[in-house]
Formats: sequence, structure tokens, C-alpha cells
Amino acid sequence: MNRYKKIPIRILQTVLILLCTQTLFAQRVVHYELYVKDTLVNYAGKQKRAIAVNGQIPMPTLTFTEGDTAEIVVHNQLKESTSLHWHGVFLPNKEDGVPWLTQKPIAPGTTYTYRFPIIQHGTHWYHSHSGLQEQIGMYGSFIMKKRGDDKTFRKGIDDLPTVPIILSEWTNLNPDNINRMLHNANDWAAIKKGATQSYVEAIKEGKLGVKVKNEWKRMLAMDVSDVYYDKILINGSHSTDLKTIGGKKLKAGDKVRLRVSNGGASSYFWLRYAGGKITVVANDGNDVEPVEVDRLIIAVSETYDIVVTIPQDGLAYEFLATTEDRIQSASYFIGDGVKQLISPLPRLKYFEGMKMMNDMMKMNGDLDDMGMKMSLNQMDMNVVMYPEITGNGEKR
Repeated sequence: MNRYKKIPIRILQTVLILLCTQTLFAQRVVHYELYVKDTLVNYAGKQKRAIAVNGQIPMPTLTFTEGDTAEIVVHNQLKESTSLHWHGVFLPNKEDGVPWLTQKPIAPGTTYTYRFPIIQHGTHWYHSHSGLQEQIGMYGSFIMKKRGDDKTFRKGIDDLPTVPIILSEWTNLNPDNINRMLHNANDWAAIKKGATQSYVEAIKEGKLGVKVKNEWKRMLAMDVSDVYYDKILINGSHSTDLKTIGGKKLKAGDKVRLRVSNGGASSYFWLRYAGGKITVVANDGNDVEPVEVDRLIIAVSETYDIVVTIPQDGLAYEFLATTEDRIQSASYFIGDGVKQLISPLPRLKYFEGMKMMNDMMKMNGDLDDMGMKMSLNQMDMNVVMYPEITGNGEKR
């Protein structure tokens, strides 16, 4: 006797439907077509070559839900090879996008398909791993959302309207030339930034002795970054307005989750918001206990998820990204109305930093073990140079 005949046909049909549905859900493929092509842009007063993907810079935001399968077809319409690397994403090694290590380069005029399961959630980004293509446009946000039934789903955070934010720099120079310049000690970038610490500046600030000692030790101008950039961009623009999300106008009390990625080549950025404190809810794709801060510094390739609140109707509040050297910045205005700016960060105290560096070195240029130990014990270099902590300093 067949024991399965005792099971009602409706139950068997229901079980079959559930099994099929589960299989289909687990194998949901999210498909993207990316067309990589040369273009011309004018971000800083000069028309320069850049690389656009699907006609835009940055590259399109790729959005998935944990459990999806990503299928990303890259059409290389450049005259050179390219590749795509998925920064911070867990995937099979062969899909990692490093030419001549995990794959052959995508040759000009050819198509390549990346396919991998999405087994995590969080904010990440993707970029070219060929030459210096990333620095001329090949970078974009890579967002992996939680499933609604995820045990870690946080109401009031994970269900907020979200906006991908990707930070970058732009230079009118060829990135290859910058690479060469970094291998030759010179003050070109410092001159462009107005950060040479000249003898005239030293005399005005009463730091002539510090300057002379610095010159004796053959030290270059004091700085916190080595490259001068002509423009800072947020989502490919120097200034952007966010008045609505999903067709809904932003109003007082609304909270917005910004998924911020630093796609810059070498810049750290200070993040600040004119509407008050910002709440950090995730870092590098990992949830964190929400914490309120006045400002936040984001390193190269790092990501943060932050929540901002619109305090009042009729106003647009500036979300400002400023390079660590405080020379350049970009703005993102959240809300609809009169723009509310946040005060610029004051100029760094270069001579104070120079003095601390001098104390760490002997007159012949060797490290002074005693001076090094005393300086490190006494104060952090950043604290020494921040006028908002120690006072004085000219605003820029």
C-alpha cells in the first residue's frame, strides 16, 4: 500500500508551492548592465578626460538585498582594459575584480559578467582596479539591504529613507602625473594650498626659530596631506540639494539615513551637519550602537551610515564634507528652503605641528628617542594643530 495516498492532494500542492517559492526567493537574481565609456567633464574650469558608466559619474548605485544573487555585466567601451572590484564584499575569489590576480582584464570592446551571492548587508562601494581609472570617475555605491525578517533589523533605523553618499576628489592634472610627483619631494601641493610656512609667515606668528630649525633639519613644509585637489565632490557634484525622497517632500522632524562612502584617492574627510548632531548607526557595513557626535572623520575607502534630522520647515541644512587639510569641501543640502550653512573649519596651526616634529628629531635629522617619547606622551599631533581645541587660528 502506498502510504503517500493518505496525504490529501491540497496539502501536497501547498507543500510544493512553498518549496518552489522558497527556491525562487533564494535564487532571486538582481541584474545590472554597466557600459564603461570615455567622456569629457569640466569640474574645475578645464575640460578633462573622465570615465562615465551608463553616462554618469559616479557609477550607478548598485542595490541588493541579502540573499540575492548579483549579476553585473560590464561592457568595456574604452580603448584600454578595465575591471571592477567590490570593496568589502564577501564573494568568491574569482569575482573579486583584480586583474591578473583573480581575473584577466576586461579587454577593450569586450563584455564580462560578474556573478556572486549576496551573503551580507551594509554600505560598501565598488571601483575600477585597473590603473588609476578610479580617480577619473570609476567609483560608485554598493548597497546591501537587510531582509525584513532579519533578526538584526532595527526599527527606526533600518526602515528609514536612505540616500547613498559617495565622496571623491577631482584634479585637473593627469593622475599618473600626481603619482610621479609623489615620488619626488617638492612643495608644489603646499604652494597651491597656501601651506608653505614661509619665513614671512613665521615672523608674523613669532615662530622664526621653529622655521629655521625646520630648514636646518631639511624638512619640507608641514602638511596633513600630500595632494592638492581642484574640487571635492559629493555624488559627482560640488553642491547638491535634497528636497524630496521617493517623491515625498522633506519636513521638520524627518530623519534621513545617509550611507556615506569615501571613494577618494587620498583624502580623509570631516563630516558635519548644520542641523545639529549626527547619529552614527553603522561602520564599514557593520551595525554599531547608535552614538551622537558633532563631527566625524572618514578615512579613504571607509563607510559610515549616519542619521540626520531636519529640525525646521522652510530651511535646507548643509551636510559638509571637508578635507582633513581644510582646504576644500563639498556641500549636500538636506531640506527645502533657505540654505543654512555650517561654519568652516579654521586653518590648521602648521607651525605648532612643525615645532612638535622638530622636537622629535635631532639636528642631523635622526629621530630623537627621548624627544619622541616626550612628544607622544604630551600631546597628539592633531590636537596640537587644531585651533578649535587650542585656540586662535584663521578661518578659511
